[in-house]
Amino acid sequence: MRRIVHLGAVMATAVALVPTAFHPVQEASAAVASTVSPASGDSAATAPLIVEEITPRAVGKKSTVTVTGKVTNTTGETLEGVTVRLRYSSYPLTGRDQLESHSAGESTDPQAFGPSLTVKGPLAPGESAPYELKVKTSELGLGGFGVYPLAVESTDAAGERLGVQRTFLPYDDGSDVEPVEVAWVWPLLDRPQRADDDTYLDDTLDASLSADGRLGRLLSIGGQAGGFDESVEEPPADGTADADEDTAAAEKAGGTPAKDDAAEAPRAADSREATTDVPLTWAVDPGLLDDISRIAESGYQVLEDGESDTPRVAPREASENAATWLEQARVLIGEDPLLATPYANPDLAALLGSGLENDAESSVTLGRLTLQQVLGRSADHELAWPAGGAMDDATRDFLADRGAERFLLDDSALPASEWIAHTPTAATSLPLGNGEAGTALAIDGRISEEISADTWEPGQAALAQQRFAAETAMIAAEQPGGERRAVVVAPEHDWDPNPVFAQGLLEATEDLPWLEPVALDEIQADPGAVSEREGPVYSDSAAQAELDGDHLDRIKDIRGEVRLFNSVLTNDGDPFRPAILRLESAAWRDEDEAATRALDRLATSVDETIGKVRVMPGEPVTLASKSGTIGILVANDLEEHSVTVHLSIFSENSERLSIGNYTTSMEIGPGGKTTVYVPISARINGRTVLHMSLQNADGEPISAHETTTPVNVTGLGTTALLISGAGAMVLIVALAPRALRKWARKRHEAMSGEGEQDGAPAPGAAAGATEAMHHNVSAPSGQRPDATSGDERGDGVAGRT
Repeated sequence: MRRIVHLGAVMATAVALVPTAFHPVQEASAAVASTVSPASGDSAATAPLIVEEITPRAVGKKSTVTVTGKVTNTTGETLEGVTVRLRYSSYPLTGRDQLESHSAGESTDPQAFGPSLTVKGPLAPGESAPYELKVKTSELGLGGFGVYPLAVESTDAAGERLGVQRTFLPYDDGSDVEPVEVAWVWPLLDRPQRADDDTYLDDTLDASLSADGRLGRLLSIGGQAGGFDESVEEPPADGTADADEDTAAAEKAGGTPAKDDAAEAPRAADSREATTDVPLTWAVDPGLLDDISRIAESGYQVLEDGESDTPRVAPREASENAATWLEQARVLIGEDPLLATPYANPDLAALLGSGLENDAESSVTLGRLTLQQVLGRSADHELAWPAGGAMDDATRDFLADRGAERFLLDDSALPASEWIAHTPTAATSLPLGNGEAGTALAIDGRISEEISADTWEPGQAALAQQRFAAETAMIAAEQPGGERRAVVVAPEHDWDPNPVFAQGLLEATEDLPWLEPVALDEIQADPGAVSEREGPVYSDSAAQAELDGDHLDRIKDIRGEVRLFNSVLTNDGDPFRPAILRLESAAWRDEDEAATRALDRLATSVDETIGKVRVMPGEPVTLASKSGTIGILVANDLEEHSVTVHLSIFSENSERLSIGNYTTSMEIGPGGKTTVYVPISARINGRTVLHMSLQNADGEPISAHETTTPVNVTGLGTTALLISGAGAMVLIVALAPRALRKWARKRHEAMSGEGEQDGAPAPGAAAGATEAMHHNVSAPSGQRPDATSGDERGDGVAGRT
């Protein structure tokens, strides 16, 4: 059972998470134009006429219509007699098409003139002046319940129009009109923010999660609607005071009106005036929640110069905005109705049509797991919102097989039957492929488009609020006494509303007498009624909007590389699966440049990651023998994964150098290395190259990059040594006798010298001379006396050998 707790309690709880996380939203009837987006330009600020406020929202018989705004001289000359006046018609518009024609200025402006105001004094170029026009409803001569055209125009002294704003006056005369049920889908959605798991495409996510960011505002405003869980505890007595102080500081920093803020803005602890009791169905993408969770946990990196050929990455610290946003989301979403797309909101029609059913299945499985991990709860599996608000039969069957029974579709996919002249109710029966009946819920495209338009420019919020009131009143006026009908409002995925405007929409849903807010699950199709809608239709334009073939082909190429990488992971992991799913998001349909950056970055990341499992290059090898062994170092530089790889080696010239048996398969843990010893043998001297690569168990190389090692063979082993030794022995045998004779001569000369000193010849000198003479006589002519024959040399070497 749910109860609505005191708004101050919830606000203070959020403030305890982060100061200024919530800005109490002022009533839509006050200061709409005073809130200016930081990104807004000057174009609307210099418009000749701005409508800032129209009150009351619901005009009755006794109401006084008040229109306030600003008129500006946008000419180059000083203007005298500038006048602002109302134009209206006493006849109501008869259909929603006439609303569009009047708003676009395609029909004749109302001919009746209401009150006017002439600006006092001249207006210099660029000078502005405020205006306020009032008129009692009774003076306008309006008929019954309906929507009446209204225009505000400014003229110069000559009656020439300076500017005009066209809007509407919904009128409730008290007739018994069947209220229109309105169900809100509140989107917390965006395109995928990451390429690989650690690299973000830009810095926008962190800013969007701040208190003043897009997702921060949507969470805050949506959290003030529909009540809160009983589990939210009351804050300490001083928590509210702190919240008020932080809120006041935030209001001043955000450019709120300079007038008495304390008197104008509702205090968080005073009442529920700053909130509504409008049920919301939150819509989230688990992929986006995963992106937010990642930057909340630790540091990350962001692509810089993303459009250049070689983008750089810059480090970022963990995001405090992300951590705070997630804490608030868990509290504010609580157990509210929750719709979740599959992970990264994939283009299911494109995936199923391209043979990527496994990826489609993974997006559902990973989405449900991520949602449970990040928010601690599951979504309504019976509720689905196909990408683009359209689905073909394959998408319907796929989602139905996974539990979907209710499908949110654009009303263009569920057009009204030809015989219907009014806006059909949102729900219609939908036959499912399994033979059961489901429900299709049509999103009102016109309302959703109008409220998704820019409301940051001055005056745009007031006109958009009036358009919402007019559209819903016209739906009620189409069949004032007919059966009750329902409307589903779902802003676009990248909705970035002015917070005052967004809060005003919820208040209008609750306050306008012709509307009744309901939860989305309360809108049911009557199975016995004749359907007022056709379809669902999957138009040619919807099919053409799918991710194109070039995008999917690049994904398939990357998936091929990822498959090879996964095939060597010991634990059958798939670390790149979320990144692949992010590339298959339907968000890339309209963002070609961002999609290309994401594809390029992921391709680079996959290549770099595969490169961490590698054969490390070594020094060139010199083989001075017939055979030898070389060591090859294989490294796994992955930080979280073990790998099982197979080493493949081949010789560029197998006739010169052959490879023996070695250990081919190995398991290497994270950050580990192993050396493989490989025997090699040579037949011929010379240079060759060994090519080394790592493969999976099926023999597929995991990378196109090879490691090469040059091997230079300089010797052939034992035979070469024997030949060299024999040559050395021949040289020794040839030179030894000569050396001995030289030694003998020197000895003889030494001994002869000693005999002469004694006065007599040395003993044996004559004999030595006679012997020498004998050798000279017996030696053949031309041959050195100390030479030996060739036969004698040869016989000596062979013997040593």
